[in-house]
Order: sequence, then structure tokens, then C-alpha cells
Amino acid sequence: MASGAPNVRELLELERQIYQESIDRVLLQQEKLNSGVLEDFVGRCKPFEQDRERELEVAQTQLQFSLSDAQTLLVFNLQQAENVYKTQREQLKVKLLESTKRRRAKIEMRLKALDEKTSKEKSNFSKKRHIVDVQKNGNLQEKLLEEQLQRAQKKARKSFNFRHLKGVLPTPDRIVNDVMEETERFQRYREREEAVKIAEEGSVDSLVHVETSGDGRTLSCRGENEVENTFAVGEEVMLTSQLTEEDFLGFVSAITSEEVKLMLVCGTHVRVGLDRLRSGQCVLHKQPTENRGGENGEDQINIPSDVAISLEGLLRDPPDVRRRAAAVLNRLKRKTTIDIRRGF
Repeated sequence: MASGAPNVRELLELERQIYQESIDRVLLQQEKLNSGVLEDFVGRCKPFEQDRERELEVAQTQLQFSLSDAQTLLVFNLQQAENVYKTQREQLKVKLLESTKRRRAKIEMRLKALDEKTSKEKSNFSKKRHIVDVQKNGNLQEKLLEEQLQRAQKKARKSFNFRHLKGVLPTPDRIVNDVMEETERFQRYREREEAVKIAEEGSVDSLVHVETSGDGRTLSCRGENEVENTFAVGEEVMLTSQLTEEDFLGFVSAITSEEVKLMLVCGTHVRVGLDRLRSGQCVLHKQPTENRGGENGEDQINIPSDVAISLEGLLRDPPDVRRRAAAVLNRLKRKTTIDIRRGF
């Protein structure tokens, strides 16, 4: 046993030496590898390095070609898109131009037709109408108007037989009188309109002071004579229109802050604005309790007893009774309707 112990130490020392030699050899190979003189590295890695360099050069060249191709393709695509855009733009221009030409042609045809129609109307009018100046210095000439009506009636009698209408057709003298009356009436209305307009522009007080109650049941009107009239819902009133100079009988159906609603005896609903009452264009009066004869000795017309003369009675009456009442009262208040064409 004692003789075996040195052998173990020798073996361990030998093993240590072997490991040390192996480490030294590896370090030496590493130094040679780092310096590039290792035979194995030179024999094995140098060829691969050369191949790698060649492959890198090939890859670099291929990359350059790819970039060049991509740039060329991009330029081609952009040029193609530009060509498509220009082509579509030209097509759209041509389409819009053709559409505009068609519309222009249609409009020109319409204008041409209108011009031809106007020229025909003017020529026919100049041929058929004997030009007479019926207006001189801004006023209608009664004599010239009457002569024109007589001439028109003579022309009409040549083409039509008016024997069955003898005594019914108005005479030229009557038509002229009606026209002159209507002209004077309209002139008075325009003068009142101008006075109202001047009053509004000059902030002048209205001709009639109109007030409504808060509950909408009554309406008070006070004119220049300081006489105040109060009208309530359901009360019988008479509405006077300054434009037509006619009186309308009816009842107050409702009162609002902006207008007065009336129901005439014929069943027609009428709305009168408070501004028209203030300006005097329309006037409300109390309806007279009895019908009086005219100032020129006109006969008094009696309203039948079966006709409703109050708001409640009018609402209860059937439509035929209201129509009878409207006919009677219209005969009472109706004025002559002007229509010059009746004499042609």
C-alpha cells in the first residue's frame, strides 16, 4: 500500500501536465486564429471568405439592378396613371361640351319659338287692332274709350249674332261710366295707401287706434273723431272695404292679437288684419238694427223672417237657409261688376 501512493501522485501530476499542454495548445491555436496564420483556418475558411465576397458583390449588383428596375417601374406606373387621368379628363370635357351644346340648342330653339310667337302676336295684334291712344296725359279719355268699344262691338256683331242678348249686354256708355268710376275709386285707394305709407315712414300715429282685450273677447276701435266702438265675439258687424267700397255683413267669430276673424252671412270666413284696421283700409261698424231705404228713394228690401240674422241662428240654420240669406243680402249690397269684355 505504501508503495502505491507515489504512483497516484505521479499519475495526478502527469494528468495535470497533459491538461496544461492541452490548454497551451488551444491558446496557441487561438492566437494563430486571431492573427490569421492558423493552417486549418487558412485551408478551410479562406475559400469560404472568397466565396462570400463574390456573393456579396453579386448581391450588391443585383440590389442595384432591382432598385433601378423599381425606379423605372414607378416612373412607368406614374406615367400610365397620368395618361389615364388626361384621357378621362378629355372624355369628361367632351361629354360636358356635348351636353352643353345640346342644352344650348334646346334653349335657342325655345327662344326662337318664343321670338316667332311674339312676332306673330305682334303682327296679328297690329293687323287686328286699330291703334288708338286711349290714354293722354295719364288720364283715360272717355270719348276715345267709348269709340273703341263701339268699334269692337261692331266687329263682334259681324261674326256673332247677339239678338238673343239684346237689352242684356251693357252699352259702351255704361261700360265707360263703370270704368271711370272704378278708376276714381282705385285712385282714391292709392292716395290712401300713399298716405298710410308716408305715415308709417314718418312714424306718425295710425289713423285708427285699435286695441284687443287680454282674453280675446272684445276689440275697441277709436278713430280721429275720438268715438270709440267696441266689438265682441258673436256681435253683428258691417265690414267696409276702402278698395272695393263695398260693405259686408257678418259676425265676429274670433279675435286675436294680429287679426279679427269674421263670418259673413253667406258663410264665408274672412280674416282682417289689425294693421288694415289701423291704416283705415278696412273699417268695422255696428250693424244697423233695421234696413232703411236708399237716399235716392230706393225701395226697402225686407229680409224673410225664416233667415237667421244672429250668429247662433246662422250656425243652427241649414246651408240652404244660409244660401237664401246670402242671396237676399247680396241683392241688397251688391254693386255692378265691371267687365269690359262683356261688350266685345
